[in-house]
Amino acid sequence: MHAAALFYFREVARLGSIRRAAGQLNVAASAINRQILKLEDEFGGPLFDRLPGGMRLTVAGALLLQHITATIEGYGRVRAAIDDLREARSGHVTIAALDSLLVDFLPRALARFGRDFPAINHTVLAVAPADIAQMVSDGAVDIGLTFVSPLPAHVHFIAEVPAPIGVVMPVDHPLTARLSVSFDEARSYPVLDQAGPLPRGADIDADFSQFKAMLKPKITSNSIQMIRVCIELGLGIAFFTRLGFLKEIENGEIAWRPLTSPGVNVLRIGLISPASREPSPPAAQLAKSLIDDLRRLSSN
Repeated sequence: MHAAALFYFREVARLGSIRRAAGQLNVAASAINRQILKLEDEFGGPLFDRLPGGMRLTVAGALLLQHITATIEGYGRVRAAIDDLREARSGHVTIAALDSLLVDFLPRALARFGRDFPAINHTVLAVAPADIAQMVSDGAVDIGLTFVSPLPAHVHFIAEVPAPIGVVMPVDHPLTARLSVSFDEARSYPVLDQAGPLPRGADIDADFSQFKAMLKPKITSNSIQMIRVCIELGLGIAFFTRLGFLKEIENGEIAWRPLTSPGVNVLRIGLISPASREPSPPAAQLAKSLIDDLRRLSSN
């Protein structure tokens, strides 16, 4: 049906009069009447009862009005989404994230996003988990990705996925025979440790905190890339979420097993966005794309 007919029909139904609808729309009453007669001819029956006091919807007319209302509202949403895409064609977005997410997840996510928005540029920073939320709150970055924990004012999590910490190890390591690994089993092997404090959220597991504090790592580094190579070389095991090693696990180059401690198995990673200010159009579009990527991860 022609769009004009939808608007005409809706206004007559809302105002109960062709004459009043014509005045509201600044259209000749005869033009509106012709459109309504065409609709009634198409549907094979009256859509309005013509009464001395005006026009009243029939049952068929009420059903059509429901369709017209949904169609117009849907059109408005699509139009707004297209306008958002137009505004986001170029620009710059700064992201702060866990170092482990820069290894695999974010490069793949930005590659997918770049196919639709090739003119948007990015700065991606590896930041300590405890500092990410404050950077978003301060406006130093547009988007943050970190472990879910209490947040400062003016920011909120807009998406979350499970991200338990487990044991990362060579594929031929003895612990790969286990479905899950206890702390006693893990401490029997050389450990590779990432420098810095536990991420906020992981420290709620007192057993894991105590276990980490008692370790004497064979190698400590602030580079997850170095730790990854050391794992592949068989120098030790490490403790990370799967998200930093997706490609290697998928390709059978590295193995991951969950820990038996319940606290680290409820950990989640979330996408942080400003709550008190509107993100730029490029940042808003990237956030939507990252939410889709996170949902794909959680469904795997």
